[in-house]
Amino acid sequence: QFHPTGMIEPEGMDGRLVTEAVRGEGGRLYNSEGERFMERYSPKHMELDARDVVARANYREIREGRGTPDGAVLLDISHRDPGYIKDRLPNMYEQFVEQGVDITEEPMKVSPTAHYGMGGIEVDPRTCATAVEGLFAVGESTAGVHGANRLGGNSLAETVVFGKILGAHLADVLDDLLPPVPLDEGAAQEHFAALDVLATGTGGGERDPEGLIDELRDLVWDHAGIVRTGDGLREGIVKLRDLKKRAGELAIPDASTSRRFEHVLNLRAMLTAAEAVMRGALAREESRGAHHREDFPEEADGWQKNILCAGDEGGDMHLWTEPVGEVPAEIRKALDEDYSLDYHYLE
Repeated sequence: QFHPTGMIEPEGMDGRLVTEAVRGEGGRLYNSEGERFMERYSPKHMELDARDVVARANYREIREGRGTPDGAVLLDISHRDPGYIKDRLPNMYEQFVEQGVDITEEPMKVSPTAHYGMGGIEVDPRTCATAVEGLFAVGESTAGVHGANRLGGNSLAETVVFGKILGAHLADVLDDLLPPVPLDEGAAQEHFAALDVLATGTGGGERDPEGLIDELRDLVWDHAGIVRTGDGLREGIVKLRDLKKRAGELAIPDASTSRRFEHVLNLRAMLTAAEAVMRGALAREESRGAHHREDFPEEADGWQKNILCAGDEGGDMHLWTEPVGEVPAEIRKALDEDYSLDYHYLE
């Protein structure tokens, strides 16, 4: 999921969220021409439309040359009373004052930023168990709760709800889980051998894992970002294969204590996640929620299903689809109720 408003400066804070409470309290988005451009994209909801709608609008304004020279649009709440801003948005006021920007008098420079992963590990929602025996997961690492477009605040709610479910389940079955399954020494040795190969590398250690992580982030942003196309995704997957090959040539001296070794392990996991995102996005020939294909701009009834992936015996990634479950009647009733949210509490 892409958040519409992230900071663009200073370096090190780029991507830091500018809460949607700013827009909830009356913040307005302007391009470099002084136009309140959401009137073109969403005249009914304006800046308060769904995250994906506002994020794409900001992205298009910047991409089509109506952003600031440093690649931003302007979020302005200075028309509100300064005391009101400080009372309702104290964290945002302080966050920008620290950077020399007084939001009671001048606009904030913002740009869309990657915010949340709605995909993740498949778990049993009744127990939070994964496909790995004895391994459980809750929160953003898992998938299935938020559909195509998570609502603000629901990540915390998910963690609380499923954390309680998992805790209650473990309290009931813990005695059956212990003692743990006897260690498979062969599997352990195979794992340690793979780490040894990773630690020694094959290319003399010339490549920097942090540099490859930055390259991977740019690659995914450019080819699987807010607006996607089939050609762009295919090109990105080709580049990903090359980056994966170069990542395999890393060498890490003093692996057991090296921060570099940690970055290599992170990179390996990130490469897997990136491939899943890009191949899933290429397969899904429609637009739905936070996933937007410029070459398939509408929802397709035939794609109301989930994409799953797993490694096969040859080490490649296998994708398949499963239908989305029916929404229970009591939940459907709650969804049909008319609820409103005070954005003040989202800060």
